[in-house]
Amino acid sequence: MSYPPPNDASAGQMPYGFPPPNSPGQPYGHGRHAARNGLAITSLVLGILALATSWLTIPGIILGILAVIFGGIGIARGRADRVSNKGMAIAGLITGIIAVAIGTVLLVLGFKLAADCQDQYGADITDQELTRCIEDKVGS
Repeated sequence: MSYPPPNDASAGQMPYGFPPPNSPGQPYGHGRHAARNGLAITSLVLGILALATSWLTIPGIILGILAVIFGGIGIARGRADRVSNKGMAIAGLITGIIAVAIGTVLLVLGFKLAADCQDQYGADITDQELTRCIEDKVGS
């Protein structure tokens, strides 16, 4: 079996037609693409999980905050052009912000509802009275 003859190395080519690493027009060498942004993927997954759990308030808020943090770092890495898929980081950041907002609103509404029921029945409200009060207020 014969191999093709190597190209002339003095012409800026490596043997067998491969460009030299980091040559002009090939910023990542050998035709490779930019590295994937693992933090962007993490941010997007956390953002989706945060949206799915935002009705549980605390888990949604925690996952949303993590999605925002990882999304911000992923966007910064994308701006530096060291990695690709900056769009995933942006999507993770947005979903994280939405999940934090939903979780926070539901948490505040829950505390307000509990405070209203406590005002109605007094400080020594029983669990049954609290449940009945919440059901009445949510149902109406």
